[in-house]
Amino acid sequence: MRKIIIGLVFGLILFSSCNDDFLNREPIDQLASSAIFSDQALANAYLNNIIGRLPAGQYNSPGGGYGSSYLLASISDEARSKSGWIPSNTTVRVGNINPTNLAGLDIWAEAYAAIRQVNEFLLGVQGTDFDPEFIASGSAQARFVRAWFYFDLVRRYGDVPLLTEPQSLDDDVFPSRTATTEVYQFIFDEFNAIASDLPNKSEAKTGALTKQAAIALNARAMLYAKRYEDAASLANRLITGAENDGLELYGANPADAAEATKNYGELFLSEGGNIETIYEITFAPPERTHQFDRGNLPVRWRNDNGGQTDPTQELVDDFEMANGLPIEDAASGYDPNNPYANRDPRFYASIFYHGAEWSQVQPSRGEPFIDMEWNAFNEGPGTVRDGNASISGYLVRKWADASLGFAPEGVSKVAWQEVRFAEVLLIYAEAENETNGPSAAVEEAINRVRRRAALPNLPSGLSQSEIRERIRQERRIELVFENHRWFDLIRWDLAKTVLNATFHGMRIDRNGVPTAADGGPTHVFDPAQLTFTYFSTPAFTNVFPDKYMLLPIPQSEIESNENLRPQNPGY
Repeated sequence: MRKIIIGLVFGLILFSSCNDDFLNREPIDQLASSAIFSDQALANAYLNNIIGRLPAGQYNSPGGGYGSSYLLASISDEARSKSGWIPSNTTVRVGNINPTNLAGLDIWAEAYAAIRQVNEFLLGVQGTDFDPEFIASGSAQARFVRAWFYFDLVRRYGDVPLLTEPQSLDDDVFPSRTATTEVYQFIFDEFNAIASDLPNKSEAKTGALTKQAAIALNARAMLYAKRYEDAASLANRLITGAENDGLELYGANPADAAEATKNYGELFLSEGGNIETIYEITFAPPERTHQFDRGNLPVRWRNDNGGQTDPTQELVDDFEMANGLPIEDAASGYDPNNPYANRDPRFYASIFYHGAEWSQVQPSRGEPFIDMEWNAFNEGPGTVRDGNASISGYLVRKWADASLGFAPEGVSKVAWQEVRFAEVLLIYAEAENETNGPSAAVEEAINRVRRRAALPNLPSGLSQSEIRERIRQERRIELVFENHRWFDLIRWDLAKTVLNATFHGMRIDRNGVPTAADGGPTHVFDPAQLTFTYFSTPAFTNVFPDKYMLLPIPQSEIESNENLRPQNPGY
């Protein structure tokens, strides 16, 4: 709101897409709207600035609200952040989010700056002599951005002001909040309205906003709104309808588990244009990059800042065995003395564990295998450890780009895949199951995701509640680290149960094998020579207060606009 009011005071001066500071703007935004909307090239540049506001979710990616210095995995049950100064540790997991400190989760100012630009663009192109196709397509793209930000706002803050036209000094510049149901209806209507004016993915440039992206994100929004019939219908349009446009799971039918691991790993090294990706943010270093690799690679492949996101033992334990059974099932074949053998292939592509090979890049010292041994001063935890090593005994492998070589800095280029066809299948399964209960179509949607992972189909005859649990399990594993888990637990009303907990890591000790200091080997990977023990530390504890079901409206916004009161509960 403050951005809007400042914009009104300064007339038609427009905000920069890269920096909201009034004194530090891109040249395109120093032009009056009369100049921008008298030239189609300038209007197109302004539109690109608007689209450029769409955030990416990787570690230290452009755009606010996704933690920046931590992955959102670190505030869920997926992982912990290793550094004590990270906001996920200082604020989020200890229950201290407040209206003056949202710990990297706030998108309010960023979203409303983008929304104001969209509204200015939609008004500005009206009545111009621009190419009608540009007006139609550009307006649809701008409305896409607005609908996306309203979804991200409403799922975080609940009721938010719904502004669909530029405000002038004659307007009420202190708008009140709009009911959540109304905002979701607006999102539904907007995505439906613009789909026909957006190109099919197959006809669009990589990273462009498309008809399929509008439908997919609408399905996601309706899932959050618990409008399950709408969510199922929208998702099914991309699964069985003409709007599928060739969408498919990447590596949909692997020959074996090894190929499934390879395919799933390659999917998250895509730089854009994957058959499975529906909406993505692409990168082109050095102009546009992210810092996932700098912040998360194993320490022996880094010279600083590595190992920031450390998966929990609870997550590792939720990966099934390769035969599709959970590890607690006596028939699964799970061996606690060899815990990483014969697991779901997605485990090997998602997580660095003790003995995981990463031979594509020569490490700075030792063998090209991840060494999580306790107190070994390599990648793993302990009372004596490298400060950039894991604190849980695990690291994130998803997105780790070996092609960048040793110690990458400012060169990460793997795309952020905001929505994938796999998610659409799981949206359909969840929404259809909630609407009509289990069916062959629901099971097939889940089984397509499982078959890509070389896992067996679900057992037949599952009840609605059993299918619901299997869908939640698939989302946990298939979408791991992709910023879904925190929001999923909240919308399922499970966050208070799951996240008020103490999580665990894996301590790995040598079993009768001398250390290198005593003449033994530098690395030991044979499970027969190791002991695996769960452990916990105060860094693994987590608090999820009732108030976290919604984020607080930033205090600065409340103070600027009393009509935003009352503040969200608990703040």
